[in-house]
Amino acid sequence: MQSGNAKMGLMAAVLGLVFALAVVEAIPRLLPGLMPGKVQSVQRLYSARSAWQNMMAGDQELGFVLKPGLDMSFPSEGREISLRTSSIGVGEIGFRDIGTEAPYDVIALGDSFTFCDDAPAENCWVRLLSERTGLSIATLGVNGYSNLAESRLLKKVGPQLKPRIILVGFFQNDFKDNLHFDNWSKSGSEDDYWTWMSNKRRSGTSDFFAKHSFVYRLIDAARRYGKRETFEYKQDGLEFVFRADGWWRTVLDNPGQTPGYFLTERAFGEMKVTADSLDAKLVVLLFPFKEQVYWDIARRYQRGGDEIELEDMDAPLAAVRGSLERQEIDYCDLTPDLRESAGEGRQLYLKVGAHWTDEGNQLAAESIARCLAGHGIGQELGGRSNVASLYRN
Repeated sequence: MQSGNAKMGLMAAVLGLVFALAVVEAIPRLLPGLMPGKVQSVQRLYSARSAWQNMMAGDQELGFVLKPGLDMSFPSEGREISLRTSSIGVGEIGFRDIGTEAPYDVIALGDSFTFCDDAPAENCWVRLLSERTGLSIATLGVNGYSNLAESRLLKKVGPQLKPRIILVGFFQNDFKDNLHFDNWSKSGSEDDYWTWMSNKRRSGTSDFFAKHSFVYRLIDAARRYGKRETFEYKQDGLEFVFRADGWWRTVLDNPGQTPGYFLTERAFGEMKVTADSLDAKLVVLLFPFKEQVYWDIARRYQRGGDEIELEDMDAPLAAVRGSLERQEIDYCDLTPDLRESAGEGRQLYLKVGAHWTDEGNQLAAESIARCLAGHGIGQELGGRSNVASLYRN
């Protein structure tokens, strides 16, 4: 009898635990607004990562590619972003449909900044640049891409698309991404890049629960990010979250002398060779990170921030500029324009995320258009794009 009561008690406890877990799993899905801000941020981060994985397909040459034919909603800060993809016309490779149409005068390569992550199509800097210049521009940006992968993509699709101008967005985490991609290329692994990287980071079981379990996400986030110090800034119309252990700190070490830097240099050289073979003009766009643009604020929340001057923050991009000049590759550094507007109190980056706000995308398009015009790039395309002048007043 006592044994039966013990079993009944154990069963009741198990059922109670299962019910409690079910409630905890259900609340953030049914009533997300009730969750604390930091918990909502964790949920959005993992949901975005899961959605991103569903958008990609493994590829033995490019590592992974964006699937064509997608029509979905993507979680962003405070809103959902509508995303559609179309086929490039080469294999099963997709690209984000931002409303521009073929034939394309210009193609833009890059990672999530060129993909315009966290921005609706109508506010993507690529589309805004297209509207400003009268040129049809396609974004071939893919979240998580490295310059080495972009070089392979250009070589693969360039002959089909026949662009006259090739824009390549560069963000400083590309140093790390190039190193990972090069290691994968040399590994001899039969796995595509994404599977190879996933296996290095977490097990299949862990990945499954990270995709589907809210409780697991909280535990995993606490384990991975719990020791990070975060600081919120809200003043004069600006609102940011800064992390004390900024990823960019490693980028500042030995600028222009790291393995990732040399791989970046190699990738741009390869892209120039491809661009020349297509009789196209290559232009690299240098995108600064949030702390770099708002360093007068961000330095307050960084250990030793007072000892890091602007020239230190800009040293990695200065090294890239020097490399591009030696290789005779044109570039547009958006740092001065973004920093000037930031000084005027404009919120150009998301509060938590690393990407641009709609206003940041607008400014980026304006900055790139001015830069291209200053270089005299593209005026010969006036006839092809049916505009008398490349740049509108």
